[in-house]
Amino acid sequence: MNRLVLPFIVLLLATIPSESVPAYTEGGTFVDNEVVIAMNELTYTIANQHDHFYSFIGVRALAMVHLAMHDIFCANDPQFERYYWNGNLGGAHPISAAVESTRSLLVSAYPDRRDTINLVCHRWQQKISAGAAKRKGQKIGAEVAAAYLLLRNHDGHEKEGDYTPMTKPGDYQYTPGNNNWVLKPDFSVAHPFTLDSVTQFRSPPPPGLQSLAYTQSYRESKAYGSKGSKVRTEDQTRYAHWWAEFGEHSWNRVGRITAKERHLPLMETNRMFALFNMNLYDLYLASLESKYFYDTWRPYTAIREGDSDGNPETIADPFWEPEMKTPPWPEYPSAHAAVGASGAEILDEVYGTSKVSFRMESVTALPDARIRMYSDLYDAVRECADSRIMNGFHFRFATEEGKRQGILISRHTLSHFLRPLPLSTTPSE
Repeated sequence: MNRLVLPFIVLLLATIPSESVPAYTEGGTFVDNEVVIAMNELTYTIANQHDHFYSFIGVRALAMVHLAMHDIFCANDPQFERYYWNGNLGGAHPISAAVESTRSLLVSAYPDRRDTINLVCHRWQQKISAGAAKRKGQKIGAEVAAAYLLLRNHDGHEKEGDYTPMTKPGDYQYTPGNNNWVLKPDFSVAHPFTLDSVTQFRSPPPPGLQSLAYTQSYRESKAYGSKGSKVRTEDQTRYAHWWAEFGEHSWNRVGRITAKERHLPLMETNRMFALFNMNLYDLYLASLESKYFYDTWRPYTAIREGDSDGNPETIADPFWEPEMKTPPWPEYPSAHAAVGASGAEILDEVYGTSKVSFRMESVTALPDARIRMYSDLYDAVRECADSRIMNGFHFRFATEEGKRQGILISRHTLSHFLRPLPLSTTPSE
């Protein structure tokens, strides 16, 4: 076994309780969310180790894992609408089914990690008493996973497409350190989880190069987003780096931290992750579709070539560099700002308030500023969006549009999927 993977396995095994896995009360209501948090952690870690979420394999896996578990839990205790699988448990142990569906889905997505996935899931299954309910749970879990794999077969998530930069002022150009590569330039066959199409929430056109909005954003990013900026405060530099990690990292982690600290019930915890990750997948589809439709240049190019844009107020600096390496895709709108806004909207709905406190460490933070604390979700959203200007990735109009797009997509997801059922609904026989 790869020695680099061993610490991860030890960490995951250490999170498994020594006593039996709490399942549900006599009345059918789930209690402890620990197994859901563990399945999220397992899926997230395997995906991150695979490619740091630079493909859609990881977000897709997170969405499928939690949607499958959601349908299983709702078959036992139908508090919410199911997403796809409408079968019955028929006496099967729901936790056993949930763990097995996770195992099957992850082995399908990451076959080279089969040993680690099997080991972690087996340890969870060992905590459930042997018997017919457990055996049937494993059988049902495999059936649910197979249903989801069939549903998402050939959904276009691995298609890359071709891309050649255009040459007129304002067009996106390759940025240093990315080997003339861009992420996912073609979504003609991509199949969303919640949207009717990837163009459903396409952003409006960005400001023109001679507009006041563009001029103001240009000047702001040039001053605050430059490497070693003298106008950026120490704290702005800190949160520029702190929020640099992808939203798959930060908002799944916020979910784990807050669900654990607030003792969110198991079903609500899993629904939160299901809503967030299928929304995140669709949000990336929509954001990247808008990005390539408008195909706009990053501050790195715009500021170095400011004298070519026809705007006398945008003074070029041919040696300008951003605080951090620019991601390899067009600038407008900001997907990162959209992820933050949509994540907060979903957590606000789940908890019934935005006043959710959390203390969290980021993997991209500066060594002396690894932890930040928030007491309101929307304070985190504002800093998350603002960070993209402070690290030199975006213009202000792109982060504002990103937040708007993220809110629209999350509200669409919340109003159409996994909605609470009437209290009179009875469990399936």
